[in-house]
Amino acid sequence: MIRLLKTLIVETVNVIFAVLVAVLIFLALRQYIVQPFQVDGHSMDETLADGEQMLMFKQTSLDRFDIVVFPDPRGSGDSYVKRIIGLPGDELYYEDDQLILNGIVVDEPYLEPLKSESIENFTQDFDLWSGLGVTIVPDGYYFVLGDNRPYSGDSRQFGFVPIDSIVGEANFIYFPFSEFGSLPNYQLLEDGQVISD
Repeated sequence: MIRLLKTLIVETVNVIFAVLVAVLIFLALRQYIVQPFQVDGHSMDETLADGEQMLMFKQTSLDRFDIVVFPDPRGSGDSYVKRIIGLPGDELYYEDDQLILNGIVVDEPYLEPLKSESIENFTQDFDLWSGLGVTIVPDGYYFVLGDNRPYSGDSRQFGFVPIDSIVGEANFIYFPFSEFGSLPNYQLLEDGQVISD
C-alpha cells in the first residue's frame, strides 16, 4: 500500500511538472517568438480577409512589403495590420495610381485583383510633403499602407509608424483552413519590378 502511494505521488508530481514546463514553454513562445492574431476589418483585402486568424512572428527582421502588426498610433488600444511600403530614407509618392519610390515606378502585384477591378484610381495621389510635411521617411520609422487602399486607415492618415512599436510580422494564416499557409513574400528588384518568392 505504501509503495502504491509513493508511486502515485511520484507520478502526480511528474505530471504536474510536465504541465508546468509545457505552460512555461507556451508562455515563452507567445511572449518572444509567435502569437496568434485575428484580422479585424477590410483594409487588407484581398491579401487578408476580416476574421482570418494568423500567426504573428515577434520582431523578426523586417523589409519592404512585409505585413506587420502594431498598436494604433492614435492610441485607441486597437492593433493594426498593414504592409510596409516605405523604409527610413525612402522618398515616395503616388501619382496616377502608381507608386514612385526613390524615383522609380514600382509595381504592386499584391493589390490585385481589387486594383484592376477599380473604376477610379485605387490609390489616390499622395506625397509625403503634402500629407506629412517631410520629403523622406524619417530614421526609425516606416510608412505603411493597407492593400485595400480606398478603405484603409494608414500612414496617409496617422503618419509614420515607429519601428520600435512594431509587434511582429504577420505572414501565416492558420484559420480558415481553406487559406492555411504562408503569405507570398515580395521583393523589389532594382528596375522597380516586384516579385514574389
